[in-house]
Amino acid sequence: MPKIVDREEMQGRILDAAMACFLEQGYHAARMQDVARQAGMAKGTLYLYFQSKEALLLALLRRYFDDIRARIRMIPSPQTLDQFMMGLRLTMPADRLAATRLFFDVLGPGFQDPRAAEIIGGFFAWLADHYAAQFEPLIESGEIRDDLSAQSAAQAVTAMLDGLVIHLAIFGVDQGVFEIRRDAALSLLEVGLKG
Repeated sequence: MPKIVDREEMQGRILDAAMACFLEQGYHAARMQDVARQAGMAKGTLYLYFQSKEALLLALLRRYFDDIRARIRMIPSPQTLDQFMMGLRLTMPADRLAATRLFFDVLGPGFQDPRAAEIIGGFFAWLADHYAAQFEPLIESGEIRDDLSAQSAAQAVTAMLDGLVIHLAIFGVDQGVFEIRRDAALSLLEVGLKG
């Protein structure tokens, strides 16, 4: 009787192996054969799941952003600006700094692929829409100043926080410095939203 394989589990195993290879060798130097070896399978089996190294990269990007999306969705919708700000702090934990740095070190070389840009851009468009949906009732209730467009404010917040996280991750600050700068940025943001 043939062995039943959990396709999702196998894809996860392959993606973990790909990430390990990309981390060790760099994206461009790693080969599909290296990924297969790391995953403990034949190269032909690997190709049943992923047709190319580019397909692995795109799947890793999707997994990375799906994880962030899932963490953000777990935070209850805020009823106050204070709750919104607390939610932002929860989505920017200092212990994710190394993962962000790794993300750029390992997957950055593949960002030139327009499909990668679509995945990344799609996540940030979703995030801005998510924040805009949270801003609308906060504007109506007077928690956020009413001269702001919910969508424009959400896009600005998304860009500012993305820039902050990227800057701090790339320049390798420690967790304490990250927390101080994150909290300072969020305090300034809160003041700007209150007006």
